[in-house]
Formats: sequence, C-alpha cells, structure tokens
Amino acid sequence: ENKGTRFRLKIPLTLAIVPALVVRAGKEHFAIPQVKLVELVQASNNIGGSIGGKSDSRNQIEYLEGKPVFRLRGNLLPLVGLREVLKLDRSNGNQVEEKGQNEELDIVILQADGQQFGLIVDEIQDTTDIVVKPLGKFLK
Repeated sequence: ENKGTRFRLKIPLTLAIVPALVVRAGKEHFAIPQVKLVELVQASNNIGGSIGGKSDSRNQIEYLEGKPVFRLRGNLLPLVGLREVLKLDRSNGNQVEEKGQNEELDIVILQADGQQFGLIVDEIQDTTDIVVKPLGKFLK
C-alpha cells in the first residue's frame, strides 16, 4: 500500500483532440474530421444512368451533364473521388467508372461551407482520435 508511480501529464491548451474517420484511397490513409461528417453511404454504380431515367435510383449513382451525383433524401449531391482530387494514381478514369455495373462504392457525405457533397473513397476503415497541434514557429 502507498507504493507505485504517479504520472502527471500537462497538455497545453494549444493541442486539440479531434475525432476522425479513417479512410483509404489508393495506398494512402486519410483522417476526416467527424465534425464535417454527415453520414456514410454505399451506392451502386449505375453506369449510363441519367437523371429522370426509369430505373430504380435508390442508392445509385446518377449522372447530370456527365458528372456523377448521388440522390440523398431528394437532394442531388455532387460526387468527387478522393484519389482523383489528390491525383493518387495514374489512371485516366475516375473512381466511379472503374467500378463495374452495380458494384458498391463507399461514399462519405461531408458538409463544407454550408454545402453537402459526396467523397468517394476506396475503403472506410475506422474511427480514431487525432491530436492536432499547431505548426512550429518556423513554419508559421
């Protein structure tokens, strides 16, 4: 009794712990702050499908003027592929076109500047807490 070690850890107020969703795009892993996350969905690729077509468009990617969109509760959300935006691979196609007809795509619905959009990722992996600290004085 009364033996052992006591640790006291002081964390500066400049640090923040941010809950994040970990996703994979190509061979890289990325953390998306959960504060920007609206929801996660899976959608099948409706190759050649267009808005107003007669096919069942629930959880399917549609195309508006040649661009992929996703219908979420009546709202059309633009879709962007994380690999394409960050130029992570050298393929000329996009992530939607790489998937075959009716293959499932993982989509992270995000909110930024008051607008929602879908981010296509290769895999949704996990959630974690990330410590964020400011850049050193030499990098400010």
